[in-house]
Amino acid sequence: MRLFVAINFQEETLDALTAVQDSLRRAAPGGSYSRRENLHLTLAFLGEQPEDRLAAAREAMAAASFSPLTLIFDRLGRFRRAGGDVWWAGAAPNPALYAAQRRLARELSARGFALEERRFIPHLTLARRVPVPEGPDPAGPLAAPIEARAGRISLMFSGRPGGKLTYTELYSC
Repeated sequence: MRLFVAINFQEETLDALTAVQDSLRRAAPGGSYSRRENLHLTLAFLGEQPEDRLAAAREAMAAASFSPLTLIFDRLGRFRRAGGDVWWAGAAPNPALYAAQRRLARELSARGFALEERRFIPHLTLARRVPVPEGPDPAGPLAAPIEARAGRISLMFSGRPGGKLTYTELYSC
């Protein structure tokens, strides 16, 4: 099972994020834009795990004691990749989010999960494989920052039923 721990968002936040996607799509029509129901902020990627590891992941999440917080998505950015960039909406610095992510990583590691070693950059992927657009680079501050309430964290399963990338919540706390 391909698993990750994420923050999912309320409908109002998803509305604002899909409006941003729509404007990016006009500037860079190529690429694969994330489906609305797949928009999330990843806190920890667990990768392929056997089903018997689900209980350990749930225990780690509960032990991390996530407290509700407010995020502000205030900028667009991209990770440059051969074959097309990954476009994202970035969250403004938030000490409570960084602390929550560190607690979660510590609890997961203590239960034997091997996590990525790279620095946590809180972002939400809007599109993948986007060709570099002609004209001005759309990366930079969002015209209107998006406020998002994060009330819980979710253990997510990533699958492709019928060939369509789908994220399914398995547990939340």
